[in-house]
Amino acid sequence: MRQLILAITGAGGIFLLAGATRNRGWALADEVCRQGATLCDNPGWLLVTLAALLFVATIKTIAKI
Repeated sequence: MRQLILAITGAGGIFLLAGATRNRGWALADEVCRQGATLCDNPGWLLVTLAALLFVATIKTIAKI
């Protein structure tokens, strides 16, 4: 679960940064947004997914499943 949470956190950061720097001369940001246009336009989807995973991980830790 930790690896998935870390991966989604990293992906969210990458898409958030790429969306903010799109069309400003950063070729990498333009390429990331070309391949994942939906996530560059709406990086909140990754943050919602991250929040849901953190909630599930917290419940599992409390319940010790």
